[in-house]
Amino acid sequence: MYHTTLGHQRYTFDSLRTLLAKASPARSGDYLAGVAALSAEERMAARMALAADLFAGPLDSL
Repeated sequence: MYHTTLGHQRYTFDSLRTLLAKASPARSGDYLAGVAALSAEERMAARMALAADLFAGPLDSL
C-alpha cells in the first residue's frame, strides 16, 4: 500500500498499478478503466508517493 499526505488530505493507493496510473498524465484509457486520478491534487499526491517509494529503498541500505 502506498500513501502520502498533501495539505490536510491523506491519499492512499492500494496497488502499484493504481499508483502508476494516477501518477501518469491523464489518458482516456485510464478513465475508462477507472484508475485515473480524479483531480490534479490526486495526481500530484500519486507522484509524491511514487517518488518517496523509489527513493526509500536505496537510501535505507546505506
